[in-house]
Amino acid sequence: MSFIGQFQAKLDSKNRVFLPAAFRRSLQSEASQEADQKEITLIVRRDFFENCLVIYPECQWKAEIEKARARLNRFDNVQQMVYRKLISEAQELTLDANGRMLIPRALLERVGIVQEALFVGMEQTIEVWAPSVADAGCGNGEPFMSDADFAKGIKEFMAE
Repeated sequence: MSFIGQFQAKLDSKNRVFLPAAFRRSLQSEASQEADQKEITLIVRRDFFENCLVIYPECQWKAEIEKARARLNRFDNVQQMVYRKLISEAQELTLDANGRMLIPRALLERVGIVQEALFVGMEQTIEVWAPSVADAGCGNGEPFMSDADFAKGIKEFMAE
């Protein structure tokens, strides 16, 4: 499954938002391969570094957690606290029959999402931004880049 592109969406009065159709198709394609999958489950949490939310398909979240658990030393206090924060701040989302999901208000408020959201496909995950936060970053390299900065960065990044 691969999520690409950017899509704007409006939240309704109950904080429900339609997952962009392109992303739903990708999820439904994956779900149809899972014979016992009845509904699409997603996991959402605040990003580790940026002021946005990250949505993981359940299978991707489980893979990430398994990697973290494999590295976890339960006798290391700091590692235990990091793992606790990782798990406890995540919440489960489900898509309703219309393709909407209810994002918890506390998460929306934490990243500044009020009435509109910007969905950004990041291949294995989906970022959800407040458009005002995303727009504020344009041109200075954080979190989005201007076209000129991107051209320079991709040239350096992909140089042999």
